[in-house]
Amino acid sequence: MAIADKLRENHGQAAAAQQASRNGRRVIRRLADDSETPIAIEQVPVVIEQLPPPASVPRSTAHSAITVSPLDLPAEQFSAGLQRRKQNRELLMEWLRSALVDGVDYGRIHVVSKDRCAFAKQGRVKDCGDTNHWSKPSLFKPGAEKITGMLAMTTHFPSLRQYEEAVLNKSEISTIVMRCELRDAQGRVVAEGVGARNLSQDYGDVNKSLKMVEKSAHIDATLRLAGLSEVFTQDIEDKPVVDEAPSPPLQASTANSATSATAATDATISREELAALRQRITRYGFTEKRVLAWLYKTTKGNVTQLDELSGKQYDTLLKRLDSWAEAEKTFANGKGGNDE
Repeated sequence: MAIADKLRENHGQAAAAQQASRNGRRVIRRLADDSETPIAIEQVPVVIEQLPPPASVPRSTAHSAITVSPLDLPAEQFSAGLQRRKQNRELLMEWLRSALVDGVDYGRIHVVSKDRCAFAKQGRVKDCGDTNHWSKPSLFKPGAEKITGMLAMTTHFPSLRQYEEAVLNKSEISTIVMRCELRDAQGRVVAEGVGARNLSQDYGDVNKSLKMVEKSAHIDATLRLAGLSEVFTQDIEDKPVVDEAPSPPLQASTANSATSATAATDATISREELAALRQRITRYGFTEKRVLAWLYKTTKGNVTQLDELSGKQYDTLLKRLDSWAEAEKTFANGKGGNDE
């Protein structure tokens, strides 16, 4: 066989071997001399492990993963952002002044003792005009609901279902800690707040404790959402009753004639006053248990029954009942939020 023919034959065999390799098979041929026929060995599938190419990160993605400090922004962009937020906050504060109602959405208490305030010593706290004698406004639940509603936020309590299941399973609960999430229209969490309460504060009433914890967490989240801690504090419902102003004149009832005799003394209330108080509690739709829980807390355990009230505490409680009734009336008229 001529050399040229031999080369062509070898070239054809090499091409056939390469084609077989590309088809996933391995072919081994042994060449001896011209008289031997090429022998094909068993064709075995070839598994070729191919490593993935190095991942290339798009330039835009790489930059988006880096947190940029606002102080690293261009000066013009940073200045424009600050100005925009300043204007928006001024608009928010203007709305708060016009929309929130003192005594319903927020309130203040007199925090200076009788020894330091002549009006408090005379039982005329409401006439005290010294702003240093009053607390910072406290945000109430109706006010928090107005603010979150105006900002198009919805309230969510992620751990509420766990407490519901615990109650249904009759698990022992001593303390409730609740987290409130404020979410925008896209469902993103914009602000969070936390509230906690011991069931002993409500005589083991789980429903009351849950509501109080939800309220605290909601108010906390609202203050964080709009940066209102400099304007409002948390709900001050738990302040002692002795620091509060006496109630305004009551409507015509049996309480009017009886109150005057004991209002200026520390003597306990009369039977007529006690009966009038219970009638008012019933008329407003409250329970005596709720009132006693509040009295026990605000008097630090000194008052456990309604007939233990002094004349001054009696006046304060009447004012508190009026405030509760007005707040719940406002809530019932559509000021409520979404308690998930």
